[in-house]
Amino acid sequence: MSLTMTDTLLAGTSILSFKVTVTGVSLTPSTGKPVSLTLNPTTPIIELTRLQSDSAFLGTSTVPSANYTSATISFTSPDIVLINQTGGTLTGGTTACPPISPSGPVTTCEFKPTTSGMITLTTAPFPLTLTANQQTGLSLDFNLNNVITMTNGAVAVDFTQLNVLSAATLPRTGTPTGALDLIEDFTGVITTISGNSVTVHSDTRGNITAVANSSTTFDNLPATCVPPNITCLLANQTVSIDAALNLDGTMTLLEADLLDNVSVLANKLDAVEGTVFFVNSSAPQISLVLSDKTVVSGNSVLTAVTGGTIVQVTLGTTPIFSVDTKGLSAVIGSPTAINSFLGLSNVFAGQTVRMQILTNPAPTAGLNSSVLVNTNSVVLRFSRVTATVATPPAPFFSVSFATLPSFLTGPPSPLIPPNIPVQISNQTNFDGVANITSLNTGDTVSVRALFIPNYPTSPFFAAKVRKH
Repeated sequence: MSLTMTDTLLAGTSILSFKVTVTGVSLTPSTGKPVSLTLNPTTPIIELTRLQSDSAFLGTSTVPSANYTSATISFTSPDIVLINQTGGTLTGGTTACPPISPSGPVTTCEFKPTTSGMITLTTAPFPLTLTANQQTGLSLDFNLNNVITMTNGAVAVDFTQLNVLSAATLPRTGTPTGALDLIEDFTGVITTISGNSVTVHSDTRGNITAVANSSTTFDNLPATCVPPNITCLLANQTVSIDAALNLDGTMTLLEADLLDNVSVLANKLDAVEGTVFFVNSSAPQISLVLSDKTVVSGNSVLTAVTGGTIVQVTLGTTPIFSVDTKGLSAVIGSPTAINSFLGLSNVFAGQTVRMQILTNPAPTAGLNSSVLVNTNSVVLRFSRVTATVATPPAPFFSVSFATLPSFLTGPPSPLIPPNIPVQISNQTNFDGVANITSLNTGDTVSVRALFIPNYPTSPFFAAKVRKH
């Protein structure tokens, strides 16, 4: 039994990060004691906004054959980072969050409700009969819209609300034949290479081991490495991998993107990655919410920070800007789009960027969970965005401007309403639908895409489209 998790995010939300810790998952048979599933790591910390388009791998377990009537999942330590665009003050416990000023810098607030919860699922796919030697999987879908409550400006997390969590058997519609799920854009450092097998460690997401085959693609390898294959990868390199979760719980390596080779700066530097929410061109400085990090120096400050931390990045005098296409042909074939990300004036809220750190990070006084770093390298990577389909979706589709996150569409964003085009290609993975022709106007979709808002033809280059 393999277990993954996804998230349904409310369209238009200004939540930048929502972390929760999974403390246990068990299946209850019609007779006998509950069976605990093995989680990897034991108590994974899940950043849910990332899962609006992606899936998190929670582990694979061997369980007794039986008729299971329910599943119980335990959560604790919710942590919310948001931008208050309501016009009034929000509160979370004793923390007050004033609204942002239209003329001032964009700031964030962090709420850490001291609450835990245990959710028992009894509806479909339960009761669930598992037979001897069966290989199967479950996907848990978290619904942020249902777990967050707000009364008179008071923000709270309530795991007892209806439909906070649902489950479905894997695979979902659109998943490649023979796979249970796709684990994509898993970024980390290679710890082990053995034959065709590679193990990647993420400081925020644990470990993944995947096996390459003749169909595996490799991107951003050194030009001297011919032919491109797994021998081009080395221990201690930083990569982003896509993998297929197989029926038996193993993983097949679909793609490996050598991030060390994207930037022209020296390798083996610490790096941070996250969602931009404010750009100060005069400083010059980029403010982002951390979603991923790579720590190779052992720096204690960076080692301690987790997803959701605010990172204030000051740029050097000659910053280098580049785009990690991850082999996406639609972007590679649009040099004008790539050339639309050449400087700080091309950085906008909602973009995901990755930056190598030049000096030791330091805590910043007066801000929630924040650190100050310096960089001379800004790499555009893939954003995750939820919105509703606005136009008939073939041969491509657009999303409604009004349903995009408001922090993404406000000044100085160059996005023009009412509908924003989304570029797809034959490399775009669909989830929840077989292909683009199965989408309909009004559907809620999440996309993982390179976001280049100053490229008017198509600001979103989608690698993944998930219908909720």
